[in-house]
Amino acid sequence: MAITDTTFLVLSATGRQGRAVIKALIAKSSRNPTSDASQKLLELEQVTKVVQADFNDPESIEAAINASNATHVWFTTDFWSIPFLKRTRAKEAQLGFNVIDAIKKAKVNGNNDIKHVVYSSVGDADNCPKDIHHFLGKADIEKYMASQFDSETNITWSVIRPVVFFENFDDEPNYNPFKKGFVKMLTFPDKPVFWIAVEDIGKGSVVLLTNPEKYSGKIIEAAGAKHTGFELAEILTRVSGVNCVYEMTMPRFALRLFLRDLYHMVKWFELDNKGGFTVDIEEFKKIVPDAQDAEAFFIAKGQWADGEKFGSNK
Repeated sequence: MAITDTTFLVLSATGRQGRAVIKALIAKSSRNPTSDASQKLLELEQVTKVVQADFNDPESIEAAINASNATHVWFTTDFWSIPFLKRTRAKEAQLGFNVIDAIKKAKVNGNNDIKHVVYSSVGDADNCPKDIHHFLGKADIEKYMASQFDSETNITWSVIRPVVFFENFDDEPNYNPFKKGFVKMLTFPDKPVFWIAVEDIGKGSVVLLTNPEKYSGKIIEAAGAKHTGFELAEILTRVSGVNCVYEMTMPRFALRLFLRDLYHMVKWFELDNKGGFTVDIEEFKKIVPDAQDAEAFFIAKGQWADGEKFGSNK
């Protein structure tokens, strides 16, 4: 499809995934994404229009859709942004339902010719233990979207299912800054985990957004690599030039006590040393051939949380 003839609405555009989708769309629209002109476009405001929407308010979502004149929509939902005492599977699912209902209403009312919608969910959303609520709420959204977007609405849909983000290694708001000499995660160091860079979620999402005829009704599992904690420390040592060790971000008893949903997720990851997810990395690389492994991610990262560059030997 001609990307320049299409209007894309990226909901949750201020989040990590949303920003990655916007950047990937801009890169795809440029004949030479590395040119000076293209790099300037990546400042985003030159080619984007900002509209406001509150996922708790379907009317505001519909207003954003109408204001954007979108033909293609991308969205995700964030379980962890929900206030703690209201954080449930049903609450996250409702956020997604609100988006889907608003899209359908905008189309039915004739205000927008929405053709295709992509939802960023989570790997194995419908194939995980029944106590991982931030997965199951996303599975509910997937099913609802499939039931609402049909031949009657003439809206097609796709789902991308990313695994664990590499970016979680540098997550200061959640008390895990990327400190020199350390790589930290919730799992035991000898257990393999599937990983993906947010940049590659953006790239994969854009493939689905711009190829609806190929990916309509498809669910794409998305991962770029599989590494244990020990492997991550070894790779980071090689890339940074600093001897690095892997540490767990939280004692297991504390995780179970305070973050039960994450506790069950981590236990699933560690089950049978398989990493939980059933994603095929090579299949995803047919969509995003340059999907990053840990080495590529750390090279691109290039610095610690305090701004010190790798190899500076301070």
